[in-house]
Amino acid sequence: MGRPLRTALLALLVSVVVGHEANAQSLTLSLLERYLDSLRQQSGTPAMSAAVVQDGRVIWEAGFGLANVERSIRAQPDTPYHIADLTEALSATLFLEQCVETGHAGLDDRLQQWMPSFAEQGTTARDILTHRSQSGGYKYDGGRYATLTGFIEACIQKNPTPLRQAMTEKIFERLGMFDSVPAQNVDDGSADDRAIFSDGQLERFGRVLQRMALPYRVSGGNPSVNTSVSKSLSAATGAISTVRDLARFDRALDDSILLHRETMAAMWSSARTTSDAVMPTGLGWFIQNYNGNLVYWQFGLTPGAYSSLIIKVPEKHLTLILLANSDGLSAPFSLQDGDINSSLYARAFLRLFVG
Repeated sequence: MGRPLRTALLALLVSVVVGHEANAQSLTLSLLERYLDSLRQQSGTPAMSAAVVQDGRVIWEAGFGLANVERSIRAQPDTPYHIADLTEALSATLFLEQCVETGHAGLDDRLQQWMPSFAEQGTTARDILTHRSQSGGYKYDGGRYATLTGFIEACIQKNPTPLRQAMTEKIFERLGMFDSVPAQNVDDGSADDRAIFSDGQLERFGRVLQRMALPYRVSGGNPSVNTSVSKSLSAATGAISTVRDLARFDRALDDSILLHRETMAAMWSSARTTSDAVMPTGLGWFIQNYNGNLVYWQFGLTPGAYSSLIIKVPEKHLTLILLANSDGLSAPFSLQDGDINSSLYARAFLRLFVG
């Protein structure tokens, strides 16, 4: 067989293999899309946006249902949502980069060192970030996590900075997350916001918020707008983002743009109770093993309004991001207990992509 013929046959073989792999991936993504939308409809959730990221690239994205039922506005991949507890992952990253990596604060600093009025004696930043309770065991507590807000604001570069300003400058604008807003109430015209944000920033925030998916409370399969959702930001909740922007955040983590690899290794290591039992959490994330694969994940839940989920499978260089405008992504599954297997959405993704 001559060399040109061998070369041609090799090229043909490669194209067949690549084509087969592309078709298999396309089928898997198509199945995922059907599963996700079916689960959304079963829960009565009006809208959901989704993205799958592989090797730092969005390989699939979609919007399902209506972001605004009354005006029949369909959800898109760039639809902004209140991301609820996913804010914890952003805050943890901000704290680790701006406070710990700079040497301005430590994970084992007591909160009372930075906030003298904090009631819990001996509680450290590590305790809060891992949801380790005062009794030394695991207990998910978003309200307690929110107390990290003052610590972050006090320690950033030894120059006290409001959390909403730090999140905007150090994460959103730095990564090109221009459809993300630090809090829903940044456009309320307060003097504080006019002092820390430019007119251009406030105008951009306003444009994003105008496109935001409305929050719905679902009862008996019927959605109604929930007008009582908090609009403020804390270390635990309140940020506004899209699946596309969160894909940028995901890529920045994997590319070590935000944190050193040693810091990420610590962030994604299982914490322990004071009796040395393994907890389901790292620093701002849940850590779990699924069929021999490590999984890093975090969920969000604003009851009767919003829910969210991010799942990273580092061995596969794969991430799923879901945002919804009801609590149906999270509320039925008790994700605060730390088991991703309880989520039907997560199981659909993991079975299709991990096995």
